[in-house]
Amino acid sequence: MNIRKILALALALAVLLAAIVLVDRRDRARRSQEGTLLDLTAEAVERIELRNARGAFAFSRDGVGWRLEKPVAARADKVIVEGILDNFCPLKYDRLIAGQGAELKDFGLDRPEIELKLLAKGRPAATVLLGTKNGIDGSSYATLADGGRVAAIAGYRRNDLEKDLFAFRDKKLFAIDPASVTALEFRTAAGALALARKQGRWFLERPLHSLAREEKVGDLISAASLLEATAFLPLAGDAARAGFGLDRPLLTAEFTTPLGKRRIEIGRKDEATYALADGSAEVGAIAGDFPDKFAGAAVDWREKRVARVFAFDVRELSVRRGAFQADLSRDDSGSWVFSRPAAGRKPDEEKTDALLAALADLEAASFVDDPGALAGVARQAAVARVVLKTEDPAVPGKRSERILEFFPAQGEEVVVRDPSLAYAFRVNRGILGKLPGKIDDIASSSSPDGSAAPKAGN
Repeated sequence: MNIRKILALALALAVLLAAIVLVDRRDRARRSQEGTLLDLTAEAVERIELRNARGAFAFSRDGVGWRLEKPVAARADKVIVEGILDNFCPLKYDRLIAGQGAELKDFGLDRPEIELKLLAKGRPAATVLLGTKNGIDGSSYATLADGGRVAAIAGYRRNDLEKDLFAFRDKKLFAIDPASVTALEFRTAAGALALARKQGRWFLERPLHSLAREEKVGDLISAASLLEATAFLPLAGDAARAGFGLDRPLLTAEFTTPLGKRRIEIGRKDEATYALADGSAEVGAIAGDFPDKFAGAAVDWREKRVARVFAFDVRELSVRRGAFQADLSRDDSGSWVFSRPAAGRKPDEEKTDALLAALADLEAASFVDDPGALAGVARQAAVARVVLKTEDPAVPGKRSERILEFFPAQGEEVVVRDPSLAYAFRVNRGILGKLPGKIDDIASSSSPDGSAAPKAGN
């Protein structure tokens, strides 16, 4: 290696070492200025009092949440309140500006822009004063009300302290846990519906009895639990209801939980939509599409899927059609095998998956609700019977069973009955052509050893 390269490398190394030393010195100098202005744990704080340019506010801890006590009594936004605690408990500063006896007016602290009082159990109240912002880096000057040092704190720490009453409020109008709802009744222009959850499934109770569309009910309950106000408006007596369209509600809904019933009314006035929750003295302005979740007649809420399974959740399958019967199950690798030996045959994966897909996608064109008509169906002999056993992917080992009985075709339709339901389904007769009637309809054309499979009947 020539001398020039050696000198160049030495120079580069010297520059690198100098940069490392400089950065290290700056970092040590910065750390020497950092410190703690207030040493307090967030979990110990039971009450918060705040004054800013928007007004005066008071919060108190309420179990796992927070209540707004001043200027109105309401649920507080837990995220914002806990954000304040995260930023001030403990309160760390970036650099110390002045020690004891500093002239507060030089930092806007003689007339602070923000006063934050934190009251913790077993400790004297701690009041933090925030003065003007540093125009260079956006930091704020801070001190404690009982005197002492003046420090500069990061500008983001005061963001939550500058909010207004609406921001501090919990905007949710309807505090319900979707998983706890066991019944639901609502009335719209289309009529009244009642639903109930039984053994993990949702049923329509009125005006007809039927399985309900799980995803539609779940979407509705989730939307109600997440419903937020874009503004809060006082409700001064019954006469004021007309001003929000609540004298003739667009929608009235009642949700039942183990803790009791919760009711909400939706009104519309001059293209604005409003919600009034039971027990509230205020109306919340809401998004106009919320009532759409409740739209539709009873038939729109009925579950049309006949099998109500997902093909990949099926672990056992049994098909009986006339004298033919096939029993299959998935092995540990997920492949299909015959539970009942079938003379040197194995299930055809493609044929089996196609059958399961057809059953999973099968939907009713109409329903047999009349008890007399249903009794007439039951008096006939079923032409095919399918049993599906599924495993809940969320709870391994938890199995459920679906039984489907197929009756003789009537024109272009076939009646399918689930014995656990008090009604039956009418579906397109094409499903009969997809149900196996002989071993070749579901078995592979080759035997497990790869040789040609024996013909049916051999």
